[in-house]
Amino acid sequence: MSNAALDIRLLGPDDYALVNAAEEIFDDRPIAKQTHAFLNSDRDFLWLALIDGQPVGFASATIVLHPDKSPHLFVNELETRDGFRRRGIATRLMRTVQQHGKANGLWPIWLAAEGDDDRAIAFYRSLGDMEERGAVVFEWE
Repeated sequence: MSNAALDIRLLGPDDYALVNAAEEIFDDRPIAKQTHAFLNSDRDFLWLALIDGQPVGFASATIVLHPDKSPHLFVNELETRDGFRRRGIATRLMRTVQQHGKANGLWPIWLAAEGDDDRAIAFYRSLGDMEERGAVVFEWE
């Protein structure tokens, strides 16, 4: 990372090219229709971490609504590009999500880590201000 400044940017409808530039950070190649819908959504957020204009990480979150609860944020995914891990990028991304949630009344913020993802679990524990709850996640695939 050298001495280059880290910039965290909340993407919007005009940032389609930035998502494509971050392709290698995502699990799969961004799908055009999904990317446009996500970037144009009022309930979905994508923060991109950039160093010298190069995408090095991202966090995405979605507003969750329910009749008997205040709106809150669910963190969909957090990722840092290979070669840029353990440099504080993921921490900065999560703190940015946290600030956005608090500033916009989207609280609490929650996420799930897969039980065998030791790296993710260790990272979230390292943040220190999150409550860890036991949970079982079920998924149809």
